[in-house]
This record gives sequence, structure tokens and C-alpha cells, in this order.
Amino acid sequence: MNAKVYRRVATALAAGAVMVGMAAQAQAASRSLAGAYLAARQASQRNDMAAAADYWTQALALNPSSHQLRGQALNFKVLVGDFKTAAVLASALVNGQPGHRLAHLTLAADAFTSRAYDTALDRIETAPEGAFPPLLASLLSGWAHAGLGEAEAAKAAFMSGAGEGVAMYDLFGGYHWGLAQMAMGDPEAAAETFRETAEAVGGAGARMTRAHGLALEAAGRREAALELWRGALASGQADALIEHELDRMERGETGAIPVADARDGAAEGMFSIAGALSQDQTGAAALLYSQFALFLRPDMHEARLLAAELLADQGQAKGAADNFAKIPLGSPFHVSAEIGRAEALRKLERTDEAIIALKALAEIAPESRQAHIALGDLLRREERFAEAADAYTDAIDLMGEPDPRHWALYYQRGISNERSGAWEQAEKDFLTALDLQPGQPLALNYLGYSWVEQRRNLDEALDMIERAVAQRPQDGYITDSLGWVLYRMDRHEEAVPHLERAVELTPVDPVINDHLGDALWMVGRKREARFQWRRALSFEPEQEEADRIRRKLAKGLDAVLRDEAAEATADGGDAAQNDG
Repeated sequence: MNAKVYRRVATALAAGAVMVGMAAQAQAASRSLAGAYLAARQASQRNDMAAAADYWTQALALNPSSHQLRGQALNFKVLVGDFKTAAVLASALVNGQPGHRLAHLTLAADAFTSRAYDTALDRIETAPEGAFPPLLASLLSGWAHAGLGEAEAAKAAFMSGAGEGVAMYDLFGGYHWGLAQMAMGDPEAAAETFRETAEAVGGAGARMTRAHGLALEAAGRREAALELWRGALASGQADALIEHELDRMERGETGAIPVADARDGAAEGMFSIAGALSQDQTGAAALLYSQFALFLRPDMHEARLLAAELLADQGQAKGAADNFAKIPLGSPFHVSAEIGRAEALRKLERTDEAIIALKALAEIAPESRQAHIALGDLLRREERFAEAADAYTDAIDLMGEPDPRHWALYYQRGISNERSGAWEQAEKDFLTALDLQPGQPLALNYLGYSWVEQRRNLDEALDMIERAVAQRPQDGYITDSLGWVLYRMDRHEEAVPHLERAVELTPVDPVINDHLGDALWMVGRKREARFQWRRALSFEPEQEEADRIRRKLAKGLDAVLRDEAAEATADGGDAAQNDG
């Protein structure tokens, strides 16, 4: 019964390309242009960026005059971070396709890495119209001027789009001009720029708040920095960098300016664009800009984290795991990176490694609630429920007085306790979840369904499940719960339409089909009941349930219920004799 409950919820909460013939593809690619081209296309379509970069490069080698192949090779070389090859490809592309955006951007970035700011500026200013997006052009031009010591020209470039009604130009322009002022040795002016920018755009994000505080600190206004950061955290602006700065201040250490020079500034510009694009679900473009940020500043852990997350979103678990692993212990992003790496390892079917990584993280960062929650989530997925409950308890112990946001943590621990046989604790967890978030449909359904399976509190369970259905009428599992509680209350005629609706909503779940079969049998629709039981068997229920369905098909539900009642009576008699 417990497994049935858990499977229903696990499926409800769950909210890859198959690679075939890779050896044949590689062999064909090495022999012919057509083979390389087809292999490149297929790798591109399945988001296998490393393979796509290799195959497009092979195709280009077989047809070196093709600007289309060169453009594709450049795109994927940038996406995988191979900028040495990318720069060579870009140099050839700007000669054959003068307006090629990515080629110009690659060459400008290459100039920034060498701190050849005059070359970078010339690339930006002489490129054909449209070669650089306007916002990016203003940020890179500003940093090139800053690198050349041209403060007024830098300000003009950064602020070129400000005041024209586009908030992003005001925000990015002011933020980067403030960073440049700090890099050029004027933290007091930088602090004022950050303050004015936040006022102009109606608030500051965590990244600018952190920079503002560092400017205040560098200007000798330590208490003002502390007040700014503490106020941000108190207002709900949780951020690893701000927390890191506060911890660092408590240790008495001096902060460093966030951007040391124009090369790092250009990396910050690329990261700003990547972050904005990632919010708009444009994953490939965001990944491209995050790779540029890493090309310019390889130790930019936040860009590495974003790149890893984007790779994970695109199904590139190995690339994601490799990038997460490059974020070192001591980085403000290490906890997030290790949690991400564990999830990537799980997707690579290296679950034991993932669990080891999260257990190590929980030991290294015992005060991190997220580390314990991530460990609990993974252990729960692996059905190591007692261990999962312990991990959730560690997280709960860290959070102090619970508030409505914490309902899910109690709910998840409740599932783990219920599945490990600790029902009394599980029931308390579900009730706590509902105290924190009254009417929460998942908690109402799980607790109500559990009571139904235990044949207790049926009236209260019915009320809870009806409230859950009212909130989630399209959820097949919750609709099934409503039908099943009515069935348990011997209201079989009323149960049938709800169970039929549940099967419509979730047609391939074995438990729901089995439930409908039982209800149909009880209202005399025995041929239809047998059909539903056969359907349930076809969806591979757990072994215990499958055996019971086969008995129902062979003998009928009435006979199975009589047998089960007799067994229960016999077991009770044996227990009484043993007690005596």
C-alpha cells in the first residue's frame, strides 16, 4: 500500500536523445563531406555540442571554402569554449562574411584577453552596422575606453542608451560605469553611481548591491556597506555573494573590488548579457555569452555556474558535471555547484557518486540547509527513505521557527517517514505542513489518501481530498484519491465517475486502472472491470499488486476479498494465541 501511495506522489511531482550508430557516424564523417555534414547536423539537433564542434570542423576541413560550414564550426567551438580555434575561424570569416556577428565578437573578445584595448575598440567601431548588438557594443566600448584610461569616453559609451525609456540600458549602463569608476580608483564616485542607478530603475539587483557595498567599503564607509547588505538580506534578497561578503567582513578581512581591469569588465559585460538571456529562456545564446565571459575571465565562478546550469538544461549532463566540478571549495557558489553536479551525475546514472558528493557537501557545509535538502531529495528518489528523513531533519533543525515557505520540507520528510514505516512521525509532518500552508493540495491528498488506505478518518479524508480536487481538477492522481475514498466508504456508484475521470487524466497508471476495475466490479460491470484489470497489468504494476490483479482476474474481486478477510482473521487469531 505504501509503495502505491509513494508512486502516485512521485509521479505527480515529477514535473534525451537516444544516440544510435555513433561509431558508424564517426567512420562516415572521416570518409566524406556528406558523412561529416550529416553527423554534424545530427549532433547539433541533439545538443551534443562537443561532437557537433568536431564534426563541423571535419566538414570544413573537407570543404574549406564554405563560409556556412565555417560559421557552424565557429558557433560550436565557442559553445564548447575552444577559443583558440574560434579565433582562427573568426579571422577567416570576417574576410568572407564581413557582417558575421559572432566572428566580430570573437575577435573583439580575443583582443580584450590580450588587453589590446585599442584593437578591441577598433573592432567594435569599424565593424559593419549591426555586427554588434547595441547594448553589448556600449558595454564593450565603455570597457575598452576605460582600459585606455579615457574616463569621459567610457562614461559616454556606458550611458549611451540611458534615459531613453529602456530600463536595461539604464541598469547595465549605470552598473558598468560604477564598476569602471572603481577599477579606475574612485570608489566614492562609484558608490554614488550605484545609488543613482538603483534609484533610476526602481531598485538594485543582488549583483549591483554587492558592488555598491564594496564601493562603500573601499571608500572607508564600512558601516554603510554592512547596513546595505544586511538590509538586502532582510528584505529577502538572498544572494551567495552578499552572504560571502558579510562573512568575510565578520572575519575582519578586507574586500576586493569586483572588477580589477577592463578585461574583467568585458567579462562582466558578457555575463550581464548571458544572465539577461537566461531569464528569457534563450539557452543557447546565454551559454554562448557565458562562455565568452569565461574566455575573458576563467576564474569567474558565477559564469561557470551559469554555463553548467545551461548545459544541464539542454541535456548535456556530462558537460554540466565537468563545469560544476571546476567551481572550487571556498567559492561562494561551491554549494550550488556541488548540488548541480550531483544532479548531473544522477542523470548520467552515476547515482552512488552523486550521493557521496552530497554527503561530503553536507559535512563540509553543515550549516547549509540546501545541502541537506538536496541530499534528502536524492535519497528519497533512490527510495532510501530512512536516510532521506534524517537529511530532511538536519535541514529542519537549521531553519529555526518554520514559516509558510517551509511546508514542502515537512511534506517531503513526511513522505520519507511514511515510506520507511514511521507513520506516527509522518502523520505529524503532514499535519505540520498543513498548519504552515492550510489547503495545500499535495499535502491534503497524501494525508487523506494515506488515511483511506488505513481505513481510518474516512470522513475527514473525504473532505481533504475534495478540497484538493477543487484546486487541481486536472490532476489524475488526486481525482483518483477522491474516487477511492468513496469506494472505501462503500459509495461505489459515486466512486465510478471520479475513477473514470482519473483514468482519462492519467491513462497509463496501473494503480488508477486497478482502482477503476474494483469499482466497476462492485457496481456489477464485471466485464469492464476485467478489462481495466488487464490494462493495469499491461502498465507493469509492482509485483505484489500484479499478483493480486491476477487473482482478481482468475477468481473475481468478491472471492479475493473473502480470502483476504479470512487471512486477516487467521493472522489475528495467531497473534492472540501468541499473546496468550
